[in-house]
Amino acid sequence: MSEPKTTVPNPKRRGSARDEENRRHYHRRRQESERPQKEESTIARPRSRSPEPSLDIFVIDRKGDEKNLIYGSIHRYSIPRFYRSGAGNVLGASTRAKIDRDASDDKGIVLLDWRENYPSYQEKYAFSRVERQKPRLLRIKPDVSAELQYTRDSDFIPLDPTKGRKRKRDTESSSDNDESHYRSVHGKRKPKDHPEDDAFEYATDSDSAGDSTCSTKRIAESRQKNIDLNRRVEEHPQDIEAWFALIQQQDLLLHGDENRRRITNAEMKSTADIKIHLFEKALGHAKSLRSRERLLLGLMTEGAKIWELKVQADRWEQIAKDNIDSLTLWRSYMNFRQATFTNFRYEEVRDLYVQRIKLLLRSLSTSDSTTIIPLYQQLLYTLLRATIYIRESGYSELAIAIWQGLLEMNFCGPDSPHNREERTRQFCDFWEAEIPRIGEDGAKGWLSFLTSNQSAEAPEPVIDDAEESLDNSALFKNWAAAERARSESSFTPAKTMDEVVEDDPFRVILFSDIEGFMIALPPGSKDLQKTLLDSFLIFCRLPPIDSQRSETRQDWLTDSFLTGELLEWDPLVLKQEYLHVANDESRKSKVSSVFDTPVGNYSESIETMFSTSHWFRNAITWRGRFAGPHSPVSYKWLRNTLKMLVDLHFREDMAVYYLSFEWRNEPEGIKKVSKGLLKKHPASLKLYNSYGMIEWFRGNKEIANSIFSAVLGMKRTEGSEETRNLIELWKSWVWASLEETDNHTALQHILSIPDGAISANGSNNTSIANQLKTKQYLTSNQNYYIASNESIAILYAELLALLEYLTGDITSALALYTRFSTALSTRGSGQSVSHELFLQSAARLMYHHARIGPFRPALLREHLTNFISLFPRNTIFLSLYTWNESRLRIDNRVRNILHSTVLTPDYDTLTSRLFAINYEVQHGTIHSVRAAFEHTVSASPSKSAPGLWKLYILFCGETPQFQPQAKDIWHRALRACPWAKELYTFGFEKLNDSSFVELKRTWRVMGEKDLRVHIDLEERFEDLEKAEQEAQTRRRLGYK
Repeated sequence: MSEPKTTVPNPKRRGSARDEENRRHYHRRRQESERPQKEESTIARPRSRSPEPSLDIFVIDRKGDEKNLIYGSIHRYSIPRFYRSGAGNVLGASTRAKIDRDASDDKGIVLLDWRENYPSYQEKYAFSRVERQKPRLLRIKPDVSAELQYTRDSDFIPLDPTKGRKRKRDTESSSDNDESHYRSVHGKRKPKDHPEDDAFEYATDSDSAGDSTCSTKRIAESRQKNIDLNRRVEEHPQDIEAWFALIQQQDLLLHGDENRRRITNAEMKSTADIKIHLFEKALGHAKSLRSRERLLLGLMTEGAKIWELKVQADRWEQIAKDNIDSLTLWRSYMNFRQATFTNFRYEEVRDLYVQRIKLLLRSLSTSDSTTIIPLYQQLLYTLLRATIYIRESGYSELAIAIWQGLLEMNFCGPDSPHNREERTRQFCDFWEAEIPRIGEDGAKGWLSFLTSNQSAEAPEPVIDDAEESLDNSALFKNWAAAERARSESSFTPAKTMDEVVEDDPFRVILFSDIEGFMIALPPGSKDLQKTLLDSFLIFCRLPPIDSQRSETRQDWLTDSFLTGELLEWDPLVLKQEYLHVANDESRKSKVSSVFDTPVGNYSESIETMFSTSHWFRNAITWRGRFAGPHSPVSYKWLRNTLKMLVDLHFREDMAVYYLSFEWRNEPEGIKKVSKGLLKKHPASLKLYNSYGMIEWFRGNKEIANSIFSAVLGMKRTEGSEETRNLIELWKSWVWASLEETDNHTALQHILSIPDGAISANGSNNTSIANQLKTKQYLTSNQNYYIASNESIAILYAELLALLEYLTGDITSALALYTRFSTALSTRGSGQSVSHELFLQSAARLMYHHARIGPFRPALLREHLTNFISLFPRNTIFLSLYTWNESRLRIDNRVRNILHSTVLTPDYDTLTSRLFAINYEVQHGTIHSVRAAFEHTVSASPSKSAPGLWKLYILFCGETPQFQPQAKDIWHRALRACPWAKELYTFGFEKLNDSSFVELKRTWRVMGEKDLRVHIDLEERFEDLEKAEQEAQTRRRLGYK
C-alpha cells in the first residue's frame, strides 16, 4: 500500500510577496523612528549634493574631562546618542547584516542577519527571540587588509562583492542541496562557527571586553620584533638586556597597541607561563649577581600568578640558600614569608632573622677589607628590620633590650679591641648585673661599670599595675583598652627582682635572649657607627641624622617594612593630619598649609631641622604624633638615650640632632641644653649655628646676631669640614634676614663673606664694586671645590644665587641654579644627595619669592616640573607643585604628574602613595580617595604597610558611605600584615558591628600566629560558654 501523495507548498514562493512587504514596512518604520521628532518642513525638497562641511564643525578640546583620570572611564551619561544613516547597514559588511541597537553598547556593535532575526507574525513579543539568543559579536579579521592587494591603476575601492548574476543564479539554484535547506537530510540547521562574510570572524569574550580594533600594521611590527628578539637571544645568550626586552615583549603581544583591553585570567596565566620559561632560560646565562637578582625577582613575580603558595615558598627558600650573598633576594624572601598569611608564624620568621645574622657574622670572620663594610651594612639592616618586626608583633621588651645591648656595646663600652667572644663575655657580666642600662634612670654606661670594679648597685624593684577587670558587655573593646595599658607598662624590659603581673615570662629579658643579636663594630669605623645611630633613630620613628648618608641608607627609607610609622600614630593625630579637609578660608589664611605633608621624604638639612613656619620641618616633633600607649618607645627612655649618647660618645652631628629634638619637644628648656653643650664643646661651629638659629626663631634677634658675629670672629683651624661649617653659618644668617624680608641686611651679610666678618661701616658695603668682588670670590670658590668637595661647592653656588636674587631678580637667580644643576648632572651627580639639597634650596627661594609678593605661576611650574623629574620621591617638590596648581584651581596637572612621573614602577614608594591619598582628601571626593587607597594597597611597595592599612580602616570608619565596608577592609589588612598586632587591637576598638563568634575567631588568630598577648581571654570564653549552656538548660526545663 503506497503512501498517499501530499502536495507540499514551497514556503519561499508562497511567502515571498508577504515577506517583501513586511521587510519594506519594517525598514520604513525603523527609518521613521530614526528621524527627528520635529521636522522643519513637510514640503518635499529635491535631492541635491550635500554641502562641504565647514571648518568650524570640528572642535579640538585639549583640556578634556578631569573626572576621566579620577574614575578611569568616561561617564556613561556624558556620551551623546548618535544616529547612523543607512538604516543599520555597515559599510563593507554584508547587505543582510544590520546593527542591533538593543544589544550594542559603547564598546562594540552587534550585527544580526535581519532575515533570520526578523520577528515573524507568530511571535507575540517583539524581542523574545533576541532575549533567548545571546548575540555574537563580530570583528574584522586582522589578515584581511594584508591579503587584499589592489592594483596601482585602480582609482576606486569596491564596496560590494563582485559576484556576477550567473553566479548568483547558480547559488540560488543550488540552495536546495544546501545543508541549511528545510528538507536537508542533516536535520535542523546548526549555527555556523564562522560568519557568512569571510571578512569577519566571531569575537571572543576577551575581545568583546576591550578594544579589538588594533592596527594590523602595529601588530605585525610587534610580532616581527618578537622574532628579532628571539633571534638575538639565540645568537647572544649572554645579553641579559635582550632577554628582558624579549620578556617585556610578551606583554606587548598580549595587550596589543594599547592597554585598554581587559586581560582574562587564562591569558594572564598563559603569558606568565611563557615568561617563566624565558626567565629560566636566561638564568642559565647570567654571570653577575646583579643580573641573577633581576632575573630571579622577575621569575618569582610571574610565578606568583600561577604557582600555589607551597611552590612559591619552596622556590623562595631555595633561592635564599643559593644566593646567600644577595641582600636584595633575601629581603624579597623575607617579604614573602612575613606577609603571607597562610604560612606566617612569628617564631619561624624570627628564627629566619637570627639565621641571617649568624650567617653574616660567619662571613665577616673570613672577609677582606673590600667586603667588610657591605657585610656590616647588611647586618645592620637585618638587625633594624628584625627589631621592628619583633616590636610590631607585641614583644617590645625584647626589641628594646636588643637596642640597649647594641648601644651599650658600641658607644658606652671600652675602646680596647677584643675579639667578639671576649667582648661578649664581659658584656654578659654587665647585663646580668641588672644595673640601670642606657635610657633608664641612673644609667652610667658599661664603661663606668668596668671602671668601678663591677660594684654598682641594682635599682629598686618595679611593680607593674594590676590587671583590670573586663566587662562582658563589650568584652573585646575593653580587652583592647586593657591590652594597651599593659603594653605601655612593658616598653622597657623588667629585671628579675621586679614584680610583674602573673609572672609574665616575656617581661624579663636575659642575656641569652639577646646574645644572637649582639655585634661589635670595628673600632674607629665612624661611618658604620653613624649607620648604627641612623638605624636606632629609624627604629624610634625618627628621621636619620642628616642628609650626608649613603645610598644604602637612602634605600632603607623607601622600605615599607622599615618606615611604617603611621602604625604607631595616635588615631586622633592620624585623622587630623590625613583625613581633615581644609576649607578655602583656612587655606587662604594659613599659607603654611603647603608644609603640612604628614610624612615627608626629602634630604635632611639644618634648614629643615631648625626651620620656622616658612619652610618644611622634619618629623622630630615626636611627642605630638606618638602619645601614650600608641608610641613605639617610651618618650622618657628615648630622651634619656639621646642625651646619654651625646654625653658618652660625642659626635657633632649627633649633638646638633639632639639639640633639634629638644627644641621641637621641650622648647622651654632649650636654652639650658644649648649652653650646656656649648660649654663642653666651645669650638663647634655647628652647635653655634644651631643655637643662633634657635634664638632667632624664638624672637631674640639681638642675641642671635651677637652669636653669629662672635663665631665669625673666632680663630679657626684649616680644613674642608671647617670651611663647610663656616659657609653654612653664613647661609643661615642670610636666610634669617631674608625670611624677615630684610633684603638690605641679607645683602650686607653676603657681601661680607670675602672679608670673613661684618664690616664696621655698613653704609658703603653694598657698592657695585663690592658686589663684583663678592661675585668673583663666590664663583672662584665654587669652581675650586666642585672637583674636590661637592658639598662645599654647592654652598657657594647657593650663596651666589642669593646674591643674584638680591641684586637682580628671581629669573636670573633660577637661571644660575639651572646652570649649576646641569653641571652636576654632567659630572655624574644627577641623583646625588648634594644635588637634591641644592634643588631644595632653589625651591625654598622660589617659595620665598612667591610668599612676599606677586609671582608668575608658570615660572614655578616650569622649574618644579624639572625638579620632580630628577627626584620624583621628593615631597618638598611635590608639595610646592600642588600648592602652586591649587591656587589656579587646575587639579589635572597634579594628577598627571603623579601618574606619569611619581607613581611609576621605578620610583613608586609608600611616601608618594600617601601623598597621593592626602591630595585626593584635600581636592577630590570620597570616591576618588577610596580609589587612591585601593591603588595604594595593590601596589607592590605599599601593599604590606600596616600603617597604611590602619589609615584605610580609619577612613572607612569615619566616612558614613563606607562604614559597611570597614570590616572587610580590616580583614584584608590582617591578611596582608599578619604580624602587626596593632591592626588586631585597632579593629577591636573601632569595629563593634561584628558578632561575638566572629570577633572571638579573629582574636584567636593572634594566638595561632604566636603574637604577644598580655591578657588572655580563653578562661573568659570558657566561663561564657558554661554560663550559656546553663542558661539553655534552665530554659529547657522551664526556669526563667
